[in-house]
Amino acid sequence: MVTLAEDAALTALAPREGAAREALRRFCGSVDTAARAIAAAGMLIELAIIVLDVLRREVLHTSFLWGDEASKMALSLVAFLGGAAAYRGGQHTSIRVFLDLMPVRTRAFILAMLEWTVIVTTGLALWASYALIHDNWANATPILQVSTGWYALPLPLSMLLIALFALERLVLRMPPAIVVAAALTVAAGVALFAGFDVTAYFGARPDMSLGVMVTLFFVAVLFGLPVSFAMLLSTLVYLQTTDAAPFIAVPQNMIDGTGNYILLALPFFIFAGLIMERGEISVRLVRFAMALVGRARGGLLQVIVVTIYLVSGISGSKVADVAAVGSVMRGELKRRGYRPEQGAAALAASAAMAETIPPSIAMLVLGSVTPISIGTLFVAGLLPAAVIAACLMALIWFRSRNTQHVGEIESGSRLAAIPAAILPLAMPVLMVSGIKFGIATPTEVSTFAVLYGLALAVLVYRAVPFRKVFPLAMECAGTAGMVLFVLASAASFAWTLTAANLPQHLVGLLDAAGHNSYVFLAGSIVMLILIGSLLEGLPALIILAPLLMPIATQFGINGVQYATVLLLAMGVGAFMPPVGVGFYVACAVAESRVERSAREMVPYLVVLVLSIGLIAFVPWITLSVPRLLGSPL
Repeated sequence: MVTLAEDAALTALAPREGAAREALRRFCGSVDTAARAIAAAGMLIELAIIVLDVLRREVLHTSFLWGDEASKMALSLVAFLGGAAAYRGGQHTSIRVFLDLMPVRTRAFILAMLEWTVIVTTGLALWASYALIHDNWANATPILQVSTGWYALPLPLSMLLIALFALERLVLRMPPAIVVAAALTVAAGVALFAGFDVTAYFGARPDMSLGVMVTLFFVAVLFGLPVSFAMLLSTLVYLQTTDAAPFIAVPQNMIDGTGNYILLALPFFIFAGLIMERGEISVRLVRFAMALVGRARGGLLQVIVVTIYLVSGISGSKVADVAAVGSVMRGELKRRGYRPEQGAAALAASAAMAETIPPSIAMLVLGSVTPISIGTLFVAGLLPAAVIAACLMALIWFRSRNTQHVGEIESGSRLAAIPAAILPLAMPVLMVSGIKFGIATPTEVSTFAVLYGLALAVLVYRAVPFRKVFPLAMECAGTAGMVLFVLASAASFAWTLTAANLPQHLVGLLDAAGHNSYVFLAGSIVMLILIGSLLEGLPALIILAPLLMPIATQFGINGVQYATVLLLAMGVGAFMPPVGVGFYVACAVAESRVERSAREMVPYLVVLVLSIGLIAFVPWITLSVPRLLGSPL
């Protein structure tokens, strides 16, 4: 989010420092540090549990039955306490296109309104979270027999901390007159909304309520409200206008959205990426990659595409892939003269391309809700992803024809980079082998990636002192917390869109567009990109795939081919600005401005859409490998 501290034109408006303000700053800093430390401790304890569980399973052939319960608690701590710390650090992504066009004082007024809006939104979520804890406190987990309310407890703490940090910004960084004026404006808006009988007005007009919700979301995002809070605000407004469900549904869906065991791979891969970056491991990997394709135009951007393709199946989560690869490449891109937005766009486009590379969580979900063989999907997705990767690399080559980046490896030193990369290269090889041969799950493999990275950084290369490991974990907790907080908000937002019957409306519109397979395919691509950007991958797949697949087969479209198109279109939607959650993750990992990255992303989006069209209308690309291997179609 934009703050006065990040905008040089606004710093002159900030109030003078005083003893009270300094005391507030120190108090909030201590709270921030404590939140990061607790989230980091939870993450490291869960890492140790997973490692011990794997060793126990291999030696004693038994596992910790309570492992899943512990993982939910760790994810809740990282998502909400880490997410709150990320808010104070300005890590929550937002768009400031309109803000930059405004006069300085108007900009400060809008920023103050945004902070008050965050306070109101978190206050409502805090109240709903209290009700959720109260309702769940008497329920116990099956194995550990602890109250399920403990899983929800980090959420209200997060809301309280975010409200505190928003108040800190208002007091320390904004003129009192503007703070008061913004508070009165927001209060007037809330009073007007509360005084109007919205339920009676919108109750018989659910489509209007849906339109208000989506419009409010886009307006809030475009005026600079961080996307996670825009989703929360829109969800709360929809529930208030329709009375479709109580507010308690918001925290419940946020907790459910971060309770998936596979999501543990995300903070662990971010941690591994930080270790690789600070431990001089990434430098060796980049030099090796540059030895292979460094002399090509746009060398490091080409490396991103190839690396995402090769390691995409490691975690099964494209967000985790972006975190793992982006954390490694970010420093080298900067050192070699690439702009941050170039890296963010290449990361987002490559991750969208890799949605059909196994083992993908989206593939597993799709195979579970449709009659298509998961094994067939696995082999069918490789060639389409390779075709899109080749198109992206061609785009990078073309766009880099007049660009020269510094520090590219010369031919004389290319061979010297290979021996130095042997140990770092063993990490992805071991991870892929562990998953492919069923030795460990993606989450378990991600923990060993952290341990292997620590062994290299601390013991072999001695680039990271052991005392720096926990501070790195605290830094990781902030970044991972921001990503998981966005996913939590997206889960609640997606649930509300589903309750509003948006997917069914879109399916009906698509079916009425024309009874022609080509029209249906083209309409499917457009619709799935749009719905994928709003609903985020997995919820959209669970809802739309069973609805669309029978229509596709009626048009004579092969189910495997259509499933591949569906996956790729969903992937593009998840990484499409301005609402794709994956795009914001790529910007955060690359440390780039969202609006600049969005402009950089446009050519990639054109190539991605054209490539999906090619795959949709040329079935051979998808079906040739399954036919060659004798897989059922």
